[in-house]
Amino acid sequence: MTGASAIVLLALLAFAGGTFSPASAQTPKRGGVFHVAAADPPGLDPHQLVNFIPQTVASLTYSHLVRFPAGPEQTSSTDFRILPDLAERWESSTPTTYVFTLRKGARFHRKPPVNGREVTADDVKYSLDRFRTKSPMRQRFEPVQAVEVVDRYTVRIVLKEPYAPFLNHLASAAHTAVLPREAEEKFKDFNHPDAVIGTGPFVMKSYERGVRIVFERNPDYFMPGLPYLDGVVWEVVPDQATRLALLRASKVELAHWWGFLNPEEGKALKRTNPEMVVTPHVIADTSHLFMRTDQPPFNDVRVRRAVSLAIDRKTWNETLIFGEGCVDSGPVPCGMEWKLDAARMDPARTKYLVGYDPAEARRLLAEAGFPRGFTTPLYHFPGFPPPWRSYYDLAADMLGRIGITVELRPEELGKWSTTTNLGKFEKLAMGPYGAGVTEVDDFLTTMFLPGAAWNRSHVDDAELNKMLLAQRREMDGKKRREIIHEIQRYLADKAYYVYVPVPPRYISHPPYVKGFKHHDGYDLGRRLTFTWIEK
Repeated sequence: MTGASAIVLLALLAFAGGTFSPASAQTPKRGGVFHVAAADPPGLDPHQLVNFIPQTVASLTYSHLVRFPAGPEQTSSTDFRILPDLAERWESSTPTTYVFTLRKGARFHRKPPVNGREVTADDVKYSLDRFRTKSPMRQRFEPVQAVEVVDRYTVRIVLKEPYAPFLNHLASAAHTAVLPREAEEKFKDFNHPDAVIGTGPFVMKSYERGVRIVFERNPDYFMPGLPYLDGVVWEVVPDQATRLALLRASKVELAHWWGFLNPEEGKALKRTNPEMVVTPHVIADTSHLFMRTDQPPFNDVRVRRAVSLAIDRKTWNETLIFGEGCVDSGPVPCGMEWKLDAARMDPARTKYLVGYDPAEARRLLAEAGFPRGFTTPLYHFPGFPPPWRSYYDLAADMLGRIGITVELRPEELGKWSTTTNLGKFEKLAMGPYGAGVTEVDDFLTTMFLPGAAWNRSHVDDAELNKMLLAQRREMDGKKRREIIHEIQRYLADKAYYVYVPVPPRYISHPPYVKGFKHHDGYDLGRRLTFTWIEK
């Protein structure tokens, strides 16, 4: 049996083993409308938009071939087992061939021009080919050679080479949603609210831009008895203080699209509203300084190491995030099982990953030809939630102590998203990366391989490239883990990115919300599928 086949078999056994049975004495109740306060999505097309908001909105209405566990099915917030969604089963006879059998009777929402017709293999091929040609994230499917229709209910996907992240990317509620061709033919794309026609747990009924999006329970959903809720309302509330006020008054159930609050907000909410459910989670996320390693002065490893040694992560953690953050936060984040802790690596190398030594930093700068330091811009987006604004100031202060004068260069979201965020900047920048990511390869190949979308630091390291490609081609989980650990050892002293502490997120909602379980990734839809309201 191949590794892929074993994964499939385990997933099907888990799915068939009564995962919908109540895990506690609580009995789910039908009814009620769930309110989410969040920003307005910039668009609705799940294949073409790279943004948290539209992908989260899309998760309410669309399905995928496969999915991750949710609600009573999941064992943890990072349970990335692969379960059936539109595909009821699949097999992999070789490491490069996957055959998916679709469940019969799964139907699109009853909206014209699709009008509730059955999902077929043609829809899967159309959707995945559309993703492969139109999505900014199409690199995720670069190893896909062909998507083939075998018959009405069977799809074959052929890969160019073994690709370990493949099923995870299919399951992630980001970008690979199954869509009906007729909607694009009528509306030209999937940004029109009437074109939002999926097979997911909720149906988009109305969208008043800048005000709210209303979803109703899908009466034809292929998971019997689900969802429990009658509907979901996405209240467009741009201001976080206003969202929190609505949450305190129980006028919304979430004050963030995934229920996140920062530590300061979470602690304050629990003080003023002790009845609220407030649960801290370490999620798969990184916070880092990134730099043009292909240009002076950051093409010199001594300069990069000096930057890292200037960061007092212990003080950072205690000052800004109550000592609760993940200090050893990259390159693989603390929230992932693939993480190799710095304590398990050579301390002579990890000092450049997590160490603090300003005297050594100044010595390295002098050795690199900067005895008096230098001046650099620090590009950033000031709109990230607290404590991010303090992050920029603290980074500038700590770098200033070793002679690097930082000029803060704030950017509006549009410019940040299309330039700096994708590595189009000069010298130095800072920001987060990772919230919503479910596959470790997105923290490795995507951030370090030349030409990859989020190789923000312009890394080009021949030895590293070999390991990056080796881990994504290795289908044996144990062997892949060994390669990923070796990558982390190799990167420890390279300082291609300088990682700073990552705060926990406080998942917060009123006590009458039941069955809501956080799961890393974009899939709010599946979380709400198993959620009910006890009033």
